[in-house]
Amino acid sequence: MEYQFRNCTYDDIDFILDLKEFGLKWYIEKIYGWDRNIQKEKTVRELNRHINDIKIITLDKRDIGITTFYNEGNKFVIGLTVIHPDYQNKGIATAILSGYINIAEKEQKKIIIKTYIKNPARRLYERLGFKLYDTSETHAHYEIDFS
Repeated sequence: MEYQFRNCTYDDIDFILDLKEFGLKWYIEKIYGWDRNIQKEKTVRELNRHINDIKIITLDKRDIGITTFYNEGNKFVIGLTVIHPDYQNKGIATAILSGYINIAEKEQKKIIIKTYIKNPARRLYERLGFKLYDTSETHAHYEIDFS
């Protein structure tokens, strides 16, 4: 499967919200309660901060996911990364995250990812070499330190 990236725009807000609902609602609901309007406000704030770092993942000209990756001083940060359920377990997220890891290794920087503590994707992060370095009641923080 040959995925591609395109730049995210504010016109993608409904697509992003749908992805969050498909992929994350089950857990957001448990922590905060699911309210699409609140999720929209949070998403707009994230777009305001990272619009140039957010990419829409496409496959055969269809939008299938979102990924965020940016440099923050001495480390790289993987932000919201969600693949539509119809395209999960096909190696797409593994390929994308592996690409980010390669960038961090080449630049000899730490790379971090924060996720919900009950997110099944934690197994993927661990398989790719991320090590748990902190947890909260709701989140797990992972890193690979190439520095």
